[in-house]
Amino acid sequence: MWLNIDPHLLLYAFLPVLLFGGAMGIIWHDFRRVAAQCIILAGPGVLLGTGAMYLFAKYAFDWTHYEAAVFGSILAATDPVAVVGLLKEMGASRVLTMQIAGESLLNDGTDR
Repeated sequence: MWLNIDPHLLLYAFLPVLLFGGAMGIIWHDFRRVAAQCIILAGPGVLLGTGAMYLFAKYAFDWTHYEAAVFGSILAATDPVAVVGLLKEMGASRVLTMQIAGESLLNDGTDR
């Protein structure tokens, strides 16, 4: 069933709903305080993480360029929903929770 699904359906129907739901849970005042950090983590941070995992896979496992690039890109696409929930449950600082939630929201919005 899922093998024949149109990728545009996922992109244009499901992703906006998920992003909207995540954005509704954001406290705007906290997000403004950490917006620059979230942007750095969502853009260059993901690229650096992908590159680091690519280099690790390339030389530690002696994989081809394509295998190492796929490995790096899969591990760079994180979804910290469980982490944010755990941080809120443990009473972690609002700034740390917002940095992780904001990065996730911006990263999901810029994936495609």
